[in-house]
Amino acid sequence: RLHAAPVLLPMQSRTLAVLAFAHLCDTTSVGVSRAVLPGLSASAAEHVRTVPNFFEGADELRATFDEYFADPRQAHPMRFVWDYWHVPDQYTLHRTQAADYFEPASFEALTAALTTYGQQELGCRDISPPWLSYYVDGCEQLLHADVPQGPFAYVLSLTLWDERRFTGGHTQILQPWVLDYWRDFDSSTGLERSDLMLDVPANFNQLTVFDARLPHGVRCVEGVREPREARLVIHGWFCSPEPHFEGALTEEQATAGLGPRLSAIAEALAPPRVTGLLALRIDVATDGAVTSVSKLADTLVADPSALFDRRGDAPPLDAPAARRAVFETIESNLCAATFPVCNGTSTITIPFSFD
Repeated sequence: RLHAAPVLLPMQSRTLAVLAFAHLCDTTSVGVSRAVLPGLSASAAEHVRTVPNFFEGADELRATFDEYFADPRQAHPMRFVWDYWHVPDQYTLHRTQAADYFEPASFEALTAALTTYGQQELGCRDISPPWLSYYVDGCEQLLHADVPQGPFAYVLSLTLWDERRFTGGHTQILQPWVLDYWRDFDSSTGLERSDLMLDVPANFNQLTVFDARLPHGVRCVEGVREPREARLVIHGWFCSPEPHFEGALTEEQATAGLGPRLSAIAEALAPPRVTGLLALRIDVATDGAVTSVSKLADTLVADPSALFDRRGDAPPLDAPAARRAVFETIESNLCAATFPVCNGTSTITIPFSFD
């Protein structure tokens, strides 16, 4: 498996960060010679994803927390690792670094599961150091956006949600359409909070992954003061979107096959008319042919300021057309890539970051 540094290709006033191998062997723009394979779709972007029963060690992590808080009169050292984080009108919660709280083997298994998921399902190489937080009466997070931290935020719940005695505690996420409110404004329709916000319950052992650009928070917890009855979550960010591959291809072979196509994609999409991240998986057969291109993650949205062709060569695009153009350009080029004959198949993951 190769984790390579990104190459940033400047494109007028914006940048298409084609996250490719750091030492492309050929940057010549080339045409497309292979037909587009079916399967990749420019369907709606996915800004929120939930994965039930994510981590097989969740019960063990939960048991560790319960053990440390079992006897309120015991001055156990692990009772003193918590930071009561209070920023007026923004954050109120108890937090600690998960690495300092759990046994090393348990923590390593947790981070391995999260890192593997990020690499295989999101195109992100790393995770940030995970936080462990609990929310009792009055704890909350008001709306904010963690844009600099990474393209995806995550919440892994250790909350006994079905047994909860508190109200609130949902991860609340602003519906993406609200950020483009006037495009489809309907003066005949009223709106309430449930129309504007998505509430995600903190079900036990559920991983919630969402576009970190979206304003989000935690609804105020009310009704409990006992830590073992609190909202308990591990949270952080998937970061460092970079390509990696598995299988028979060497680094040099993958670089040679991808380099010209990535350069062609960058040239064709200049200037980009979308913003967000698109992570794709390429399957390569033993004969070096691309057999499929599949979508792993997609947070692309049209940039309203870029829908008009700045060069004056084409009429303005609507938002769906802007997304389709990106998908068609990327897929057709990746399907046309050719690699050397190998004694096994390969899988290449490539994230395209438009920023």
